[in-house]
Amino acid sequence: MREQYNKLVVYDIEHNPFLANRAFDAELMRQYPGASAITALAARLSTEGVSMVTADVFLNESLMAKRAVVLSNEVTPFTRRLLFERGLRGAACVSGESPIIAWGFYRDLPETSSWYDHVVLFPGARALATGKAEFHDFYWPYPDLTPCTPQPWEQRSLLAIVSGNKRAFGWPRPAFDLAHPKVSAGRWYRSAQARMAQRQHPWMQSELYLERLAAIRHFGGASGFDLYGRGWEQATSGADRATQTAINRSYRGEIPPHDKVETLGNYKFSLCFENTAFPGYITEKIFDCLVAGTIPVYLGAPDISEYVPPDAYIDFRGFSNYASLESHLRGMNALEAERHLVAAREFLGSEQAQAFTQARYVEQLTNLLLTSLERQ
Repeated sequence: MREQYNKLVVYDIEHNPFLANRAFDAELMRQYPGASAITALAARLSTEGVSMVTADVFLNESLMAKRAVVLSNEVTPFTRRLLFERGLRGAACVSGESPIIAWGFYRDLPETSSWYDHVVLFPGARALATGKAEFHDFYWPYPDLTPCTPQPWEQRSLLAIVSGNKRAFGWPRPAFDLAHPKVSAGRWYRSAQARMAQRQHPWMQSELYLERLAAIRHFGGASGFDLYGRGWEQATSGADRATQTAINRSYRGEIPPHDKVETLGNYKFSLCFENTAFPGYITEKIFDCLVAGTIPVYLGAPDISEYVPPDAYIDFRGFSNYASLESHLRGMNALEAERHLVAAREFLGSEQAQAFTQARYVEQLTNLLLTSLERQ
């Protein structure tokens, strides 16, 4: 006998580790930045008598519910079946991904934003989401903004960067996998599509992955610089010989997500470059730094100062080149650094920072979903 729910939220996501209701496994979700918010959301909805399942479970098990709505993480292969075949109400569509990665989703927003009551997206997407959905600004749901106690300033190394070895518009590695020709051809086709879209859409013009490579090339031979992240032991798309040498010299391995903040606390500064420059596109990267007590060197959202006080970080745009940045970082004494660190701690304890908390995000989504359930 099929299970009958009273009120149900179907979480529409296609990322394989999240399927089969694994999105509600708190320990597993800790491995993915921002994903703990979904586990917390499911727990919060349960207090309102609302259950939550992933889309594959709902469709494969043909679940029934008196009232059911869809919460989509972008648009997935499940979305049309849920909304148009099963007739569920599109409550909300959210995305914490950058437009240069989820470019197909951003491209289609004029149409798909009409499928939902609400969309929760980075502010720069407001002009793209022209459908009937009510627009809400997406703020990164950081689990805990409590500042940590870092190493004393004089005992720290100079600079770290934590980033995966990936590109938005790079060609696949290896060039072509003869052992898996269909898979390889598909990767090349998607890369070609992304490059074509980059030429067509102004919001795809900024790719900061290459800026990270430039930073690694400059600092890679310097003392006190360490590189962390996944995949740097492999060849890097877009890296010349000097850059690859700098990567090999400075790479210290991958950091488990739960160790990232502690590791950053061993450094005076951290290069904090987002994937792209897009209004309001502010991810966990800067909050990891602020909580760790390391001073972020930030490049990303052009309007960052509207969200985070300028004294809490160093704006990379204020330097003409990496040599001048390095001179500034090496010349900063403990007293000057404390001004930045105090500003960061004050910000983390402020009402302004609460917008970037997991708790605030969960309450926002809970209210939106409950409203849509009442309309169903």
